[in-house]
Amino acid sequence: MFLMNPIAGPYDTLMDVALRILKSKVAVVPIIHSSQDGSFTQLLNLATLSEVLKCICRHFKHSSSSLPILQQPICSIPLGTWVPKLGESNGQPLALLRPNASLGAALSLLIQADVSSIPIVDENDSLLDIYSRSDITTLAKDRAYAQIRLDEMSIHQALQLCQDANSFNGQRCQMCLRSDTLHKVMEQLANAGARRLVIVEAGSKRVEGIISLSDVFKFLLGV
Repeated sequence: MFLMNPIAGPYDTLMDVALRILKSKVAVVPIIHSSQDGSFTQLLNLATLSEVLKCICRHFKHSSSSLPILQQPICSIPLGTWVPKLGESNGQPLALLRPNASLGAALSLLIQADVSSIPIVDENDSLLDIYSRSDITTLAKDRAYAQIRLDEMSIHQALQLCQDANSFNGQRCQMCLRSDTLHKVMEQLANAGARRLVIVEAGSKRVEGIISLSDVFKFLLGV
């Protein structure tokens, strides 16, 4: 069965666009203008969650107090995936890997956990790097997988092959603190290229959780 990619029109709401991206699990939704008689269509823009979030942040830039939830620390709201505390159950435990883990183990975990990225941590669970599906794409573009044995190459070695390609402003890992407000986190994620934030402990950089763009929209839209 052939499935059409989702599209949106210029008069659709931001909520409509965000919901189409989330439900279709796509990165981009084209904004299309069609003539009344349907004789021609015009591509106006390409909408992404980061662009939608940027519009929301711009709207609340000087009036975030009008929506109290924006001033709440992220640790106080059901947002993202967190490392469970001792004795606490977690429906979706956060996946973590050591840098010496094999590339094959990382690929398997990405699929099994159904996540787009995995924080790479040291023996103290302090953040070192992050391995994402985009890193797989980078290796595939260079056909590097043809020369790689997945169970012999470590995550550290694999990341060195795509160190520069998937960095944002010179950083691969975008971080935040559990005490940061929802508004601050939204502003960080609104930057093009920042698809997720790793929540770390101040000072030690011990990983406490992770928040993605889709997590924020699922929370805001109640889906």
